[in-house]
Amino acid sequence: LTEFLVGTTPDKHNFVSRNRIVAGMCDATIVIESAAKGGSLITAELAESYHRDCFAFPGRVTDEYSKGCNQLIRDNKASLLLSAEDFVQTMGWSSASCVEKTANVQRDLFPDLSGEEQQIVDILAQRGNLQINTLVVETDIPVHKMNAILFELEMKGVVRVLAGGMYQLLT
Repeated sequence: LTEFLVGTTPDKHNFVSRNRIVAGMCDATIVIESAAKGGSLITAELAESYHRDCFAFPGRVTDEYSKGCNQLIRDNKASLLLSAEDFVQTMGWSSASCVEKTANVQRDLFPDLSGEEQQIVDILAQRGNLQINTLVVETDIPVHKMNAILFELEMKGVVRVLAGGMYQLLT
């Protein structure tokens, strides 16, 4: 993911620009290893400036590539992570919270759907969970318009977004 043209060499100075985009798109940034200076620390700072959650795995104080993570934790710029389960729970993605969230969603039996919305609902009902790119190809609706339609369907309680950009029809 980059703002650079295809074929641009992956030069060191381009990483910060790319990571700026990634940090802005993500719900959270996790730093696993980092020296006292490095790109992951820059990305963590960018994430913090975007008011995104930042996490770090601690390491031995004598390890060169643990210094950055330990520094982030020490300076309260990242929350301490000990396992993937810590992250899932902190983000509210545990299976218990997912069940609780979906239990509160009740789809209207007869929502007012446009022709394009109904076309998307029919495809999801027939084929199951799909990514936006597949829906664009199946419906021949331009991606910018598809985004707006899927957002409307989400607000109506007809679909929800899953991890990986998959759209699921709610029943």
